[in-house]
Amino acid sequence: MRVTIIPSDGFVSVDGVGYGALDLSTIDSSVHAVQWYGEEGEVEVCNPVTRRMVENRTITSLSEFQSALDAWNAANTAALTPPVEPEQPAAPVE
Repeated sequence: MRVTIIPSDGFVSVDGVGYGALDLSTIDSSVHAVQWYGEEGEVEVCNPVTRRMVENRTITSLSEFQSALDAWNAANTAALTPPVEPEQPAAPVE
């Protein structure tokens, strides 16, 4: 699974399917981006005030970013669920 998370944009992509405007407010403001390559990944860390990159940290789990994956899952489910057609009132019986 390939994952990209950009908290400041509210953007999450999983295997090339991305959604924006997601609520990623639970992710620390020092996280600029997360890149996951299937077995491991990296967190791009920035100074939250200056937004300058300060380090890339290797990760071996996405568990600290589960809220982003949950937001993506909700957006993906909504995108793949067809809208429900309103029921038409029954024709009067004469």
